[in-house]
Amino acid sequence: MEIDRIPADGVVLDEVLDAGRPVILEGLLEILDLGDVATPDALARAAGDQRIRVASYDASSPYFLYSGGYDSTVVDRRETSVSGFLHTMFDEGVEPGTVVYQLFGIRSLGGATAAILDRVDRAVRAHTSRSTEPRFSGIWVGSAGATTPLHHDAWPGLLMQTHGRKRVALYRPSDRTNLSFRVPLRGAGRWSDLPGRSGDASPEDFPRLRHADRHVGELRTGDALYIPPFWAHEMEAVEANVSIPFRFAGGVSTYFNPGFLRPASEMLRKQVDAVAAR
Repeated sequence: MEIDRIPADGVVLDEVLDAGRPVILEGLLEILDLGDVATPDALARAAGDQRIRVASYDASSPYFLYSGGYDSTVVDRRETSVSGFLHTMFDEGVEPGTVVYQLFGIRSLGGATAAILDRVDRAVRAHTSRSTEPRFSGIWVGSAGATTPLHHDAWPGLLMQTHGRKRVALYRPSDRTNLSFRVPLRGAGRWSDLPGRSGDASPEDFPRLRHADRHVGELRTGDALYIPPFWAHEMEAVEANVSIPFRFAGGVSTYFNPGFLRPASEMLRKQVDAVAAR
């Protein structure tokens, strides 16, 4: 079934969050005065000279995830400037047979990411009474085909599409038993053992999947997808694109859930490594 698409003009964001179902808010970034945030040009202006490490992956397994698996294969690693990376992604195009994706956390790009997320946070808080978690948001840049496999998060969030298009698929929390999720209460417990693109799952290998209701849609530049907590979701880039997964605060139990603990521990490890390298 199709995810509802509604014009963001006149929408009360708190009511969307309270409804507890996914919805695509058309043009929300313009309503929030964020139409120029985290676009390729904006990123180049903000951090063009910053040096980053970029990996290219075999397009037959183009999957991004925190907890490993899916046998993603690195075919190249190189250092480049942010502006060079963006030129490759959005002007030249990546090498045939490869995908490239980059996730910029809040401490990346010499403060540029933090400044962007701070602007997004101020804009969102002006339109909602909900507490936000900009520390655990980020900026995602991916080439066509880059896929985030099926998983759930313990917090509500807005996936903001600042450039390009991506396909999304979601499943209700009540469908978890039909989605081949891994053992709960572990860091990998929020990821499914379905193929990286769950729509390719064999009915013979995953017979329970036919009982699950699949909700699908396409995010376009300026759209935002509301993802309620524990709704399983996956994404695939239709073309080179940029998006911001923006998080709201959950309840106290959220912070003890594997859906939170794994990325939080990854961020802490990177911070410790960065301090140790100084």
